[in-house]
Amino acid sequence: MVEQESDLLRALEVWSQVPVLGLDTESNSFHAYHEKLCLLQVSTEDQDWIVDPLPLGDSLEALRPLLANPEIVKVFHSAEYDMMLLKHGLEGKVRGLFDTQVAMTLLKHKKTGLASLLEAFYGIKPSKKEQRSDWGKRPLTPRQVEYARTDTHFLVDLHGRLTQELEEAGMTEACMGECNRLETEVLPIREPDPEGWQRLKGAKTLDPGQAARLRGLFQWREGVGSQRDVPVFKVLPNPALLSLAKHPPKDFPSMANSEGMGWKLAKRHGEALMEVLRSARGQEVKDHFPKKVDPEERRRRRIRRENLEALKEWRKKMASQLDLPSERLVHRRHLERIADDLPLSSEGLMRTIPLNDWQREHLEASLLALLNSLPNPEKQK
Repeated sequence: MVEQESDLLRALEVWSQVPVLGLDTESNSFHAYHEKLCLLQVSTEDQDWIVDPLPLGDSLEALRPLLANPEIVKVFHSAEYDMMLLKHGLEGKVRGLFDTQVAMTLLKHKKTGLASLLEAFYGIKPSKKEQRSDWGKRPLTPRQVEYARTDTHFLVDLHGRLTQELEEAGMTEACMGECNRLETEVLPIREPDPEGWQRLKGAKTLDPGQAARLRGLFQWREGVGSQRDVPVFKVLPNPALLSLAKHPPKDFPSMANSEGMGWKLAKRHGEALMEVLRSARGQEVKDHFPKKVDPEERRRRRIRRENLEALKEWRKKMASQLDLPSERLVHRRHLERIADDLPLSSEGLMRTIPLNDWQREHLEASLLALLNSLPNPEKQK
């Protein structure tokens, strides 16, 4: 257990001397409004560490040089979320990434979850009971520690097995290319959006007065979630927001009978909700309706949609030919970028997305042939 700065410095002396580390992270995303890095697991070939960021505080910054050192391989399983947590919770850049799930898909394993992987390679069936555990709560239970330890205990050995398989299958470059993308294209952490009410199911069907009430209720819920540091669904469910916005109750009994409410929530939040609804009286919101677009813009949007569908069909066809999962050929976000830019040359394609060597060898020629056949939405009829 690494809970003090002295523990971390001693651990770093060991970690910096090995070629490969297994890593994983845990957050409190299911239990808090302000998501944060709550645990970091690290394994070498023969030792496991559980690093607790909560008592370490700023001392955890000592990890940054290690994470950024490309000479030490960092083995994660399904690394995208971990990259986000480490970047935003530690301001840490990870270099030298190896993602076992990426490797497993490129090696055509049908089941690529960590539990399936451990069972296939080691005959171990890890418990799933702690998957949505509250990792921000202290003290950690022995069962939580064991679960966290299992997540990284086998990763160094798996790296050795999978790199050999990748080499034999000629998929090393493809795996490294996708791992490099994961290193650099780190997802942003969720930021509060006061206008997020417009994305709720049913919001666009509301009249202007109902929309104003929904906006007020939504923003109130965000404020309560942030203040109490709990997920907003634990404050009030979405159906309750829509119901109160559509049919504002006159009293607590009618509020309790609203969809998604009940007496417990009405008793807890009734006065505050009534005040929100009173404040929204006379207000109107009209910009939540879909904007009207002229025929020329509709034409451009239609062509863009059709081009993206053509690119998706191309990826599906190439995936079938190569007998690989389509998401490992070209990432969805890259495909969307290509559809927007429509590059027509190798140089233009590289400016749009950073193709790796494997993609250039196996995909570039057929992709450019397709792109040169697609209509440009910006050209007039």
